[in-house]
Order: sequence, then structure tokens, then C-alpha cells
Amino acid sequence: MPIIWKIKNSLSILLCGLFLVTLNTALMGQRISLNDSLTGFTEALEERFLFKKQLNSELFVLHLGDSHIQPGGMTIPLSEALHSVYGDAGYGLAFPYQVAKTNGHDGYQTKSNVAWEVSKIIHAKKEFPVGVSGYTIHTKDVNAKITWEFDSLSYDDQVQRIEIFHGNVLDSNFQYQIVSEFGEYAKPLRHLSDACHSVFAFEKPTFVFDLLHEQQFAFQKSSTIYGVKVSNGQPGAMISAIGVNGATYNHYAESIEFRNQLEMLHPDVVVVSLGTNEAFQFGDFDDTTFFDQGLNLVQMLTSLESQPIIILTTPPAVSKVQYKNKKSYFTPNPLVPRVRAVIMDIGLRLDIPIYDLYTYMGGEDSMKNWAQLGMTDKKRIHFSPKGYRILGEGMRNAIDNHLPQ
Repeated sequence: MPIIWKIKNSLSILLCGLFLVTLNTALMGQRISLNDSLTGFTEALEERFLFKKQLNSELFVLHLGDSHIQPGGMTIPLSEALHSVYGDAGYGLAFPYQVAKTNGHDGYQTKSNVAWEVSKIIHAKKEFPVGVSGYTIHTKDVNAKITWEFDSLSYDDQVQRIEIFHGNVLDSNFQYQIVSEFGEYAKPLRHLSDACHSVFAFEKPTFVFDLLHEQQFAFQKSSTIYGVKVSNGQPGAMISAIGVNGATYNHYAESIEFRNQLEMLHPDVVVVSLGTNEAFQFGDFDDTTFFDQGLNLVQMLTSLESQPIIILTTPPAVSKVQYKNKKSYFTPNPLVPRVRAVIMDIGLRLDIPIYDLYTYMGGEDSMKNWAQLGMTDKKRIHFSPKGYRILGEGMRNAIDNHLPQ
């Protein structure tokens, strides 16, 4: 049976909305700007949005980032806005983060009966290639099982189609079976699958399903999973968040496997929310090097066959801890404005729209105000769920202005 979630009812949603209104008022009282708009060239973005609406085909939007994006909360408001215009095509990418022993999205939970080996896109020496999710899990146990349980009270649409990005079954990778909570084995869609990409479909949609392994040949010795995508089989918008704790522009730009698997998703729009980890490089940070790394990632994304429209976001105004007389205190991270300036420069030079999250927060010393309102963690680097919701509301409002009416 689906997970019963703690606070998922219409009253809690209403109270959350009232809280956001009150909090936004408080933030403005703290002299935080809340400037929610895109700057730069937006015509191509508007044309893509309109084209997909007129065509009545799936709109795939990817939100790519670091630890601010990995939990998925900041992406939710944008999902809501796009679903209201295009309809809902399903959840999208749903990597088994808990199986990889890291934090994941609140919209679903995963578990396994065995421990898996893990590689991350940020690792200098990777045990296994890292693909579309920024994480890879690996096991040699053919009896390994992974269970997905989606929040049935937050999402009306159930899972009908599952896509698995995996190791090559013609080399040494096991093959897969998908079983629903009702005991139905999903039908393999072989015309949509290949040796490294398996697609399945249920006749009866479900909120809960298991991934099982099958060894059809003796040379199949292990399972390597790069990503999982789920959908409901309906047209509409699909918004996926890919975030990796510690990730930078360069980590994604240098990953060939990430780029090649991203090609298979056919993204229409890619929102890039990176830069926080570059702001903690301190003595190693170089503006010119960072410009080149940012340019490399943008060029890699625009080289995709789907020619996605790129939106860059500036990093939040995170803090840096200082020590004096054995006591700690927080100051604005001095590298964030430099990181922001480089990102703004890339957007200006390449006619890429930018959502200036840094300015939306209130600028250099604004993290202090957010912390006073209980919207950050103790280190003043990350945000509370409500804090991420507000940041996501700003990004949604900025993009919403360019959606077809």
C-alpha cells in the first residue's frame, strides 16, 4: 500500500499558502527585494513554450543543480505552474536516492533488500560511470529488489510507464522486471528500448512498484542503474529535478555519460541552478576558469538534439562561518557576488535568460534575515523546506510571466 504521509490534506495546503503570504510580507519588512523576474533575452523561451502548447505534446523541463536542488522542493512551484498550463505528464526522473544512502525528494520513497555500491558525479575517481541522475548504484546480487512508493495524497496521477537507464545487457548487466503492488508485471516496450535503456508499461497504473532482476545469460553478472523515469502516459508537462550534493558546473560539463543519457530525455528547457559550491573554493576560485566551465556546460546542453532553451539562476546569498576568540559567527560569503557576476556575464554574452536568485533574496547580507525568520539551516548555507518553497515561488513567478496565456 502507498505510504501514508504526515501532513497531506487540503487544510494543511491552505495554511501553507497563508504562511507564505505572511512570510513574504515579513521578508519585505526585512528589506529583502523579492524581485521575481527574468532578465535578458526571453523571446526564444516564449516561442518554445508557445510551440509546445500549440503542438499539444510533452514539455520536458529539467532543473539541474546541486544540494539546493537535490531534495526537489525548490522545483515544485514551477511544476505546479506548468501543469496548470500544459497538463501533467507524470513525475519524471525518480532516482532511488535512499538506496544510494542520500537525501531525496519528498514525493516518493525507495528501499532495497540489499546494500548497493554508489558513485557520484562529484567523485574524482568513480567506481562506475555516472549518468543522467548524477548518481549511479551497482550490485552483483541478482536477487536485489528496489521498491518505489509514491505519495498518493500529493499526486493524483499514478505511474503507468517506467524507463530505466542502466548498464549494457549485451555486456554484463542483468535484465529487469517491474511488478506493481497489484502483482502485475509491466509489459516491456521493446520498440522503445535498447541495450542500455529499458521501457515498461502497466495496464493498471500504480503508486507502488518493485524493480527486480533477471539473469537470462551466464555473462550477465551485475546491475548498474543510472536513472529511472516515470510517467502517467498522458500528454502535458514533466518537470524533473537533478541535483547532486557538492556539484559544480564543471562536474556536469565533463561527464560524457551524463550528456549522452540526457540526450534521451529530449529536454525543452533546462534551468541551471549551480554556483554555490564554486563559492566555497576560496583560494582556488578563478573568475576566468569559472567562466570557461560555465560556458562549457551551456555549450554541452545546447548541443543536445532537442536544442533546449537554457535559463541560468544565480546562487543564493549563502554565509561563511568565521572564528574570533574561539567563537563562531557568520558573514556573507565573499565569493558569491563574483560567482553571480560571471553567471550574469555568460547570460548577457549568450542571450540566455537569467533568474537572479541572489537579488531576489535581498543581496549580500540577506541570509541573516532569512535565518532570523527560521528559513535556513544552522550553517546558513541551505534552507528549510518553507524557505525552498519561497525561493521556488520566485522562480515560478519569473518563468510564469513568459508562459502562453
